[in-house]
Amino acid sequence: MSVTSLGVGSGLDLESLVKNMVSVQRDTRVAAYNDKVEDFQAEVSAYGTIKSALESFEDAVEKLSDESLFTGRTATTTQPESGDIVSVTSDSSSSNGSYNISVSQLAQGSRSVSAAGLFSTPDDVVTAVGGDMTFTAGSETFTINVAADTTLSELREQINDASDNFGVSANLVDDGNGNVYLTLNSDVTGTGNDLVVSNTDASLDNVSSVATGGGAAGLSIAAGSEALDAIIEVDGITINSTSNTFEGAVSGLTIKALADSQDDGTGNPETAKTTVDFDTDTVKETLESFIESYNSLLKKFDSYTATGAVLNGSSLIRGLESSLNSDLMTTFSNSGALSTIFDLGIEMDDNSFLSLDATKFDEAMDESYDDVATLFSAENGLASIMEDYLSNFTGSGGLLKDLSTSSQDSVDKTKDQLENYEYRMDLYEQQLRDKFTTLDSVLASMSSNGNYLITQLSNLNNS
Repeated sequence: MSVTSLGVGSGLDLESLVKNMVSVQRDTRVAAYNDKVEDFQAEVSAYGTIKSALESFEDAVEKLSDESLFTGRTATTTQPESGDIVSVTSDSSSSNGSYNISVSQLAQGSRSVSAAGLFSTPDDVVTAVGGDMTFTAGSETFTINVAADTTLSELREQINDASDNFGVSANLVDDGNGNVYLTLNSDVTGTGNDLVVSNTDASLDNVSSVATGGGAAGLSIAAGSEALDAIIEVDGITINSTSNTFEGAVSGLTIKALADSQDDGTGNPETAKTTVDFDTDTVKETLESFIESYNSLLKKFDSYTATGAVLNGSSLIRGLESSLNSDLMTTFSNSGALSTIFDLGIEMDDNSFLSLDATKFDEAMDESYDDVATLFSAENGLASIMEDYLSNFTGSGGLLKDLSTSSQDSVDKTKDQLENYEYRMDLYEQQLRDKFTTLDSVLASMSSNGNYLITQLSNLNNS
C-alpha cells in the first residue's frame, strides 16, 4: 500500500528509497517471467501455424489418394458453324472416344386452342352450372373445381394459380375480329403426352378437349402442336427421348439437345463432334495444388527455424522436413514407366521447393496415364505413404497438438509464478514501508527532542 507521507517526519526521501529497494528485487525477475511467457506464447503460435499448414498439405495429399481423380472423364464438344446444337457431359463410366451428333428434332409440349366463335370477350361466362376440369399429360394430372358463372378470364387465372399445376399455362388471345381464344400450353414433352382436358359437366365442353355432352369439344390440338420426342443421331444411330436430355443413350454420357441441326450444304444435317478423354486438367490442377501446399509448408518451416526464430534448432521440424523430403524421393516398382514423381514432370530445386514441368507432365499423361494413378493413389502409392506419416502430427491427437498444449501449460504456469512473485513483492514493499514508517517516527521524535534541548540551552545562556 502506497504511503505518500513517508519521510515527512525525518525530512529524508524515504519514499524513493523504498521504491528503489523494491525495484532492485522486482524488475529483473518480473522481466524474466514476462520474457518466458512471451517465448512460450510464441511456441504455441508457431506450433498452431505449422499444424494448420500440415493439415492443408494433408488435404492436398488426400485428394491425390482419391482413385476417382484418375477415373474422371471430360467431354469436349466442337459445335457446327451454325451454333451450339448439343451440350455433352461425361462421368467416370464413359469410354474414351469420339462421337458425331446431330439434332433432328427438339422435344416439345402440346398446345391446345379453343375453336373460333365460342368466345368474344374475356368476360364471357364459360359455365352456368360449374363442375370439375381435369388436366392430364402423360403421367401428370391435376383437377380444379370451376364455380357456376365463372368467366373466361377467371378460368385462366384459376388454371394458372392451381397449386398442383404440373406445367399448364393458360392464356387468352384476341384476334381483333370478335374472337377470343383460350390457349393451353403444356410443359410435358414426348410423343403421346398430349394435354387432355376432361370435365364432369357438359357446360364445360367448350373449354375441354373431351366432351361430356353430345356435342364437340371446344379445345383441339392442331397439326404441329402435338407433344413431340427429341430426336438425335449419334454416329448415324437415331435415338429418341421424351425430353431434350438423353441420359444413358451413350454409356456414361449425358447429351442435351439445344437446337435443330441446319443443313450442311450437302443435304445432310450439321453435326457436333464430341471427344471423351481422361480428365487431365483436373489431375493437373490437383497436382499443382499439392505442390503449392508443400512449398507453403516449407516456407513455414524456414520462417520458424531461422536464426533467432522461436523454433530455431527444433529437431521436430528438421525431422519433419527430412522425412517428407525422403517420401518424395521414394522409388516405386509397380507404376510402370513412372518410378518416381520426377518422371511425371515434378522438379525439386536446391532448397527442396517443388515445381511442375508442364510439357513433361502432358507427355506422361498421354503415354502413362494409368501409371500416374498407380504412383499416387495405389495402396502403397505416394499419397498413402505421406498420409500415414502426417497423421502422427495432425488432428486432435497429433504430436503438434501435444506440443502446443505443453507450451500453453508452460504459459499458464509461468503466469501463476509471476502472480505469486508479484504478491511476495507487495508484501516486501509493505514490510519496508512499515519499518521506514517506524524509523521516520523515531527520527522525527529525536529531531523534536533535539530542538527542545537546543532551545533550553539557548535560554540558559541568555540568563
